[in-house]
Amino acid sequence: MDPFARKMIRNMFLYALGMMLMFAAMTAVFFHIKPKCPDRKIGRADSPGGNWVAEILQRRCGDEAPFVTHVNLRPAATALALGFFTGQAKQGDVFLVEQDAAGAGLKLTWTAPDQLTIACPHCSGAYTRRADPQWGTVRIHYELPPG
Repeated sequence: MDPFARKMIRNMFLYALGMMLMFAAMTAVFFHIKPKCPDRKIGRADSPGGNWVAEILQRRCGDEAPFVTHVNLRPAATALALGFFTGQAKQGDVFLVEQDAAGAGLKLTWTAPDQLTIACPHCSGAYTRRADPQWGTVRIHYELPPG
């Protein structure tokens, strides 16, 4: 085979490889900047000592999907960790309900530097998916309707 043709074929494959790598990198950046179903911050409550932060987050993954509202608890010095491609916070979730935050009436109150009260007067027990009593050194008290 002609050395010039061999060089052309090799360069064509290198160019194609470079284009595929650039496409993969741009796709990763796009899905990081515009995740499909990200969490949206609804509310925040800082502990009296300033050591902890509790945030109400909500997401809805489509018109027919239910709202998912959750409470995320973390040390105040730590930023909210969202998934790189999902845009969702998983670490530190202590409460999760499949209702919208406004309709559920979700409210966070710190009653002590290490005690959080989560009040959800309109939460349905059938849609409550998680209610942890403690996270690290923080005790969590729930005010939920019976049932």
